Amino acid sequence: MVNHPAIELVCERISKDLIGGAADTAKEVMSAFAQVVLESKASSLEALYKEMDAASLAVLKVCPSFAPPINVLHMMMGTIESDLESRTSLEEAKKHLKETEKSFNAFMETAFEKIATIGAELIKEGDKVFMFSMTSSVWKVLRKAKAQGKNFTVLVTEARPGNEGLWTVDEMHKSGIPVEVSIDACLGELIAQSNIGFAGVDSVAADGSVFNKAGTLLSALAAREYGVPFYFVTDTLKFDTATLLGLPFRSELVHYHEIFGDKKYDTGVKVVGSLFDITPPRLITAIITELGPIPPSACINVMWNMKRSKRISELLPDWAHNKL
Repeated sequence: MVNHPAIELVCERISKDLIGGAADTAKEVMSAFAQVVLESKASSLEALYKEMDAASLAVLKVCPSFAPPINVLHMMMGTIESDLESRTSLEEAKKHLKETEKSFNAFMETAFEKIATIGAELIKEGDKVFMFSMTSSVWKVLRKAKAQGKNFTVLVTEARPGNEGLWTVDEMHKSGIPVEVSIDACLGELIAQSNIGFAGVDSVAADGSVFNKAGTLLSALAAREYGVPFYFVTDTLKFDTATLLGLPFRSELVHYHEIFGDKKYDTGVKVVGSLFDITPPRLITAIITELGPIPPSACINVMWNMKRSKRISELLPDWAHNKL
């Protein structure tokens, strides 16, 4: 089946890494599915389902280990599956899919403001706030605390190999927030000086562990050693329901050029390691979400209440093991 041009475009943008983060990817996937529904020539609900199923498979084939776009697939496919079971008319089903899109957009508009307000309350006057790497959700927390009139300093390291921590330096400078930066090897030294630590999230597992940029685990370990509370900041769209099936996170390996550039070795040298790591629940103070600060042990309860599609759940094992 030939996919809608909007699906082809979003798949191309995902595969070429032309979209920002996971949240922006989710927005574009939802927008593409909304166009499929709006412009579909299907004469039956079953035919529309087949169009959406083909679109879902296309997106999964190029989707990295991002929970938000996959949760969008769960939302849309779960909606049409419910209508198929109840034998809803095609027109009613399209209305339900439109309502799902509207609900998603409303969530995206309000979730980050709620998160920023909750997170900012944890920052006190005069604090030194450690932040690992970069994430817009933590930036919003820091800007909210600044808007509340609090004076504090942000501490951050480079976050090699991508140096995303330097992006945080730029954003804090633009926001008028004092920032101190160092190399990753000084991570422990910076955390020892801090009152509180924050990190972003790529995905949250059912057991409350967090998948994020490599170096996050070391940050959380140092925070525990020095008695510094360490929080993760994310909306619940990043709660990875695939982990309810026992499926692993998919991580990317460190690339040779990210260490050696153009330098070549004939034999005996191999670049190892992953660009992401997993922080276990015992090192996490709480995960700050639009629902409030959630203890890792409560993450599974949130996931059980999220919409899940039977079809997407069937496809995820092959997706997780790169077999699609």
